[in-house]
Amino acid sequence: MRKIGGIILATILILVTLAGSSFYTLKGIEFLIAMYILYIAYEVMGFHSLISAFRPFVVAISVYLALRVVSINLPDVGLYIKPVEPHILPFLLSLALVKFELPIRFQPVITTTGLLLSAFFGYQLISMLPFKQAGKIGIIFAILLVLLAVTTLLPSIHERFEFLRHIRSFVITTTLIVSVYFTLVRPLLFDRPGLINFIDWLIVVGVFFRASSILRRSMVVDESELVKIHEFKVSLKKEEIIESVEKAKKEFIENGLKSPLIAVISQVLISAGWRLDDVARVISFIVSHEDEKIPKLAFGWERKFIENRNKKRREEVIKSLENYLKKEGVEFGS
Repeated sequence: MRKIGGIILATILILVTLAGSSFYTLKGIEFLIAMYILYIAYEVMGFHSLISAFRPFVVAISVYLALRVVSINLPDVGLYIKPVEPHILPFLLSLALVKFELPIRFQPVITTTGLLLSAFFGYQLISMLPFKQAGKIGIIFAILLVLLAVTTLLPSIHERFEFLRHIRSFVITTTLIVSVYFTLVRPLLFDRPGLINFIDWLIVVGVFFRASSILRRSMVVDESELVKIHEFKVSLKKEEIIESVEKAKKEFIENGLKSPLIAVISQVLISAGWRLDDVARVISFIVSHEDEKIPKLAFGWERKFIENRNKKRREEVIKSLENYLKKEGVEFGS
């Protein structure tokens, strides 16, 4: 319904624009009509998940046409847009390729290609802007995208590079700060060597403590979910046991929630006369499991990939738990 409302609103706007163009001598009407058609196509694509993957390209072309309209009708702005115009559309299409996501195994290659192309065309575009430091800013932009491409492709090639995906945010942020400082800020402080030395050491110490903080955090087990165990109370009747166990298993597999499953297992086994140390040995299957964290800077397909991998690992935990209980004479499967 919202899509239909958006199409109706866009239709009204384009009709009003066309009607008023003769009074305000608006140029580039053909571009506005093309943008309207692209908007309709964008909304129609949203009705099917496979076709919707191509929507970023529609957005890229629409943004390019919008810049053309601005350039034609605002000559002062057009002076800045005209020199870089040949690079705008390739850059926007490269960004669209980064957002282009299909359920295929070569998705990392597609995203990496989009990032490298964006780095190339982005550098070309930024370096041609009429600013004194445009070239340096373009280099920084390209370096950041290349690093993003490296931390995207290598973890997909081999699991030994998986850590790159999880330190991506740190690498990108640190590179941005250091690059901006050394290329844009530091040259302005040459007449103040004391301040330069202080900032240099401040950056080194800051990077060191941030890196050590990330390393320590990666070695600490997140016990926030385990605390909830003490707050989770169950009181089961015999006919509710199977349903509660299956529900708790589903919560663990689908959402990674440990506390309901641990509480149900503990309640059932203790009620069956198991000793606390034996119960602790059983629930250790669940307690010791840790999901892989999703990086802060993660593409949509990376999130889905990690979520699916976590789900498979949880299923393996449940299978190991059921096999162990089966050996102990307890049927805990569905």
